[in-house]
Amino acid sequence: MSDEQPRGGPESRRFFGDVLTFGWVLPAAIAAGAGLGYLADRLLGSFPVLTATFGVLGFVAGLRQIYRESGTLAGGGKGPRE
Repeated sequence: MSDEQPRGGPESRRFFGDVLTFGWVLPAAIAAGAGLGYLADRLLGSFPVLTATFGVLGFVAGLRQIYRESGTLAGGGKGPRE
């Protein structure tokens, strides 16, 4: 007998769901950073300095999150999420 999960088992579906989130992580992080920067710019009157800065920081944060999640998935689900 084998300890492997069936082909469409819960682990397979969770992996597929985690991979699908990759397409949303980066745009969401950029939008959050740029949005916060825009609000700060409007408050301080320094448009577009903080919008661009926070947008770039959001981009970096999104890439970091994708890197962390892909490392977790490549490691067989072992990592900070579990």
